[in-house]
Amino acid sequence: MWQARLRDARSRERTIMAQVKISNATVVYVNPKGFTAKAQVKVLGELRDEYYKVWTEEKYEKGDVVEIVGELSVRIEDYTDKRTGQAKQAAAIHVNNPIIKTDNPF
Repeated sequence: MWQARLRDARSRERTIMAQVKISNATVVYVNPKGFTAKAQVKVLGELRDEYYKVWTEEKYEKGDVVEIVGELSVRIEDYTDKRTGQAKQAAAIHVNNPIIKTDNPF
C-alpha cells in the first residue's frame, strides 16, 4: 500500500493514509469488530456493487444505511469459489478509523 511520508517542522516523519468517502452504503453483515457495507459504484459506465469492511467499535445493524469517511487500505484475501470449489484471491477494501453517519450526509 502506498503511504506518503512527510517531514514536519521538527523533522519527525508522519504517515498520511488515503481517505475514502462512501455514500448511501447499506450494512449487509455485522461482526464483533465492525461491519461490511455495500454501495453501488459506476465502473466503465455500469453500476456494480462494491463491498467495504469497516472496522469500528460502534454498533450498527444489518440494513442500516450509512455515510462513511475513513482511512483506506486494500488487502489480498483468499476464498473458495462457491461454484467451482477453486481457491482464489481477491482485493478486499478496508476502512479504518471511520467517521460514520446514519441520517445526514457529510
